[in-house]
Amino acid sequence: MRSLNSRLMAGLLAVTAAGMVLMALVSTVVLRGYLMHRVNNQLQAVQRKPALARVGDSVAPARYIILNMAPDGTVRAVSGDDPDPSAALEQAQRMGPGVLRDRAAGGRPFAMGTMRAVARVGQRGRVTVVVAPLGEIRASLVWLIVTELLTSAAILGVLALLGRWLIRRGLAPLSRMATTAHEIAGGGDLRARMEESPSEVGRLAGAINVMLGRIEQAFVARVRSEAKVREFAADASHELRTPLTTIRGYSELYEQGAVDADEAMRRISAESERMRRLVEELLELARLDKGSALTMEHVDLTALARDAVADAAAVEPDRPLTLDAPDSLVALADEGRIRQILANLLANVRAHTPSGTPAVVRLVPTSTAMVIEVADDGPGMTRDEAARAFDRFHHASGGGGSGLGLAIVAAIATAHGGRAMLRSSPGAGTGVRVELPRDREVLEGVVHREHPEQDQRGQR
Repeated sequence: MRSLNSRLMAGLLAVTAAGMVLMALVSTVVLRGYLMHRVNNQLQAVQRKPALARVGDSVAPARYIILNMAPDGTVRAVSGDDPDPSAALEQAQRMGPGVLRDRAAGGRPFAMGTMRAVARVGQRGRVTVVVAPLGEIRASLVWLIVTELLTSAAILGVLALLGRWLIRRGLAPLSRMATTAHEIAGGGDLRARMEESPSEVGRLAGAINVMLGRIEQAFVARVRSEAKVREFAADASHELRTPLTTIRGYSELYEQGAVDADEAMRRISAESERMRRLVEELLELARLDKGSALTMEHVDLTALARDAVADAAAVEPDRPLTLDAPDSLVALADEGRIRQILANLLANVRAHTPSGTPAVVRLVPTSTAMVIEVADDGPGMTRDEAARAFDRFHHASGGGGSGLGLAIVAAIATAHGGRAMLRSSPGAGTGVRVELPRDREVLEGVVHREHPEQDQRGQR
């Protein structure tokens, strides 16, 4: 009885059996009441016959027993031997003359043992009792009960066979769903899906399919994330190993006297600085990924962009740099991170375009975002390089650096609730577009998410 199939079958048979028993009881009671009512009417009809006025001269109606009680209380049968009057005589003697006279005075049918009877007062104080045996009624009721039992048993048998087939067919989709779920849980194909239909089971299958789709996506995302983590660890190890190898090499050369102290210390210092920047950038990315590195405040993006252009012009005076921005553009952001975005993008322009290539820093407010864009007229990138531009440790062809500049830009944009995009094609230059949300509610949600303790203090 543990399976749903067995429980449904047992419940179906139990409900059907209870209904049949109730129907048998009701039909038996109704039929008995109807037959007893008819017997009472027949007894009253016989009671009113004039022939019973003189019992000695009459012949008893068929199927009835006629008893005559004298004034002295003596009871005798005057109807013959069919039906047998002995039981009626015995019951009349038990009731006594007084009870029979009271019944006769009432004129209504009454029970005489297992029989029905009616009495009336005749000539010279005699009491005539008409008795109707109920043997045929009892036989009819017994036959009805036996017929109902046999019919119920046959119906239950047929219902058990047919219901078992119907229930198995109706639960077949559930069985297939359970099999598919077990296969998936045992390491099967996550792309397996359930059969959908308009029924309740079909809707359940649809919901499970949605869940399986999300599980599949989550699993694929986890696999990709693990692959990215392994790739990141390998790239980080490689990037850190290079300066360490250089430092170790120059140290050994200095110990062997193959290089003078000034050259060795210069190269060791340069590689140490390179390793320091790489480690700081890795820590920066880790803090941004945790979402705990933002200090949100109202900043003037135009002023920040103006400072970044001035710094880039001081580093590379021969490069034409243009600032295209409104006089003031205030946004809720982390000032240090926005400066870092502008510095990284302008550094990429210097690293990947020839000297003298024009570039522009553009600030554009839209209905939903504050846009920071840095574009150049350089050689551009191929489609494959553009697709991987924001990947960590990805080095564009001919470029140096750690390969984390654009990755940090994308992480900062994401931490602000925005996004970073890149457009580039060979010979058409490169443009990096950073969109920061303009909606104050979105930005405040970022603040609450990054600094929940401040929000709690404000509420208190």
